Amino acid sequence: MSYLLLLLYTALILLFIYYSKFYQSAILPKNIVASIFILKFIGGVIVYIVYTKYYGGRSTSDIFKYFDDGNIIYSSLWQNPVDYFRMVTGIGGDAPHLIKYYDTCGSWIKNFNYGLFNDNRTVIRFNAVARLFSLGNIHIHTLFMSFISFTGLWGIYKLFEHKLLEANYPANNIYKPTTSNSADYNTKNGFTIQKWLLPIVVFFFPSVYFWTSGILKEGILMFAFGMLLYHFFQLLESPQKTKHIIWIGIAAPLLLISKFYILVAALPGLLFVLIIRYWGKKHFTFKLISVLLLFFVLSWFSKPIIGVSFPDILANKQNDFVTYTDSLNYVGSKIEIPMLKPNLKSILINSPSAFFRTLFRPSVFEISNLMSFMAAFENLIIALLLIVMALLFTTKNIKNEWLWFCVLFVVILFTLSGLTTPVLGALVRYKAPALPFLGIAVMFLVNFERLKI
Repeated sequence: MSYLLLLLYTALILLFIYYSKFYQSAILPKNIVASIFILKFIGGVIVYIVYTKYYGGRSTSDIFKYFDDGNIIYSSLWQNPVDYFRMVTGIGGDAPHLIKYYDTCGSWIKNFNYGLFNDNRTVIRFNAVARLFSLGNIHIHTLFMSFISFTGLWGIYKLFEHKLLEANYPANNIYKPTTSNSADYNTKNGFTIQKWLLPIVVFFFPSVYFWTSGILKEGILMFAFGMLLYHFFQLLESPQKTKHIIWIGIAAPLLLISKFYILVAALPGLLFVLIIRYWGKKHFTFKLISVLLLFFVLSWFSKPIIGVSFPDILANKQNDFVTYTDSLNYVGSKIEIPMLKPNLKSILINSPSAFFRTLFRPSVFEISNLMSFMAAFENLIIALLLIVMALLFTTKNIKNEWLWFCVLFVVILFTLSGLTTPVLGALVRYKAPALPFLGIAVMFLVNFERLKI
């Protein structure tokens, strides 16, 4: 019965994608958009298989821990619906009698929080809500997660489909969804290479495809981040503001309770886009440098502003990660990284090596299993993209504010990940949210006319 339900939900989602204006594209026909979603769901099934076959028992595999904890929260619905509501929403969720559920969960309580939100609870709550519709079938949870992750990535695709069209073909700066004559539209605009490259770099970097498809934090993260960026862009461009403000009001808090550092990494780029949007591109470089300086100052003096010290968080997170890794019997992808001190000098000195460590490792010389092979293969793709960019570099879009959003986000997220992560397997997972923006930045900087020649 539950598998018939899975087919029904899949059909309903495909119908929704087909008829919703949000999923219309100026470049891709609807059958391609629907196919990308199906591939996304297949990616979620692959995650399930990998975690079943290669990641040990049910108690040590993330997707099963979060799924089982969601079932524990769901069980309260039949005993006391108010308790279920409290735990799912967090409103009154600290009531003493709820501890019996939290103690039963394996991942509700984290050893290390650094004064921030516990992001485990976000995906556990997702499973507790999805359980209302799934009859306990984990693949239905995977379907739902694949859909919301696809939706977030689609928001990113829509934003940069528009910006790349605008950057490469300024005369076509009126955004038009796909119509029956979309093939003529694509041919006239000569957008053939970008047409296929853009969805590939947004959806199909191996790490993005894998880690954001299953019942993991990254799926919710990509939904929240994609919706935040898309509606931020629409808020700047559209005269109808209310809907976009509401969506930002939903996406930003969801991002905070999913992966706080993603929002931190995105803020300088978003601020820069705002500045250019309202004050123009005059003194472009000065404005960019000013935003970076402001970011460093606010990071250093974060405690009086948000109540936590950003340098302390970085140093403590790295120390706890290293300590935890050392406590395990064997971690095949463990690497040695310089220990941070909670001060600006230590962070700045170690940042360049941290960035390049995230960018290029694991290398082909560090392959030890299938997962490390895929990560090394992905890094070869990244190296190839950078080489193509160097050979076909153009300054045509160098003053595009969204290019610099991509660059700032990639550099900051890669650096933060490299500073705190002593395990290559985890590093691959943490850098996944930035990979679409790395590919998009390359697309801004490549002369595609020369590539055709």
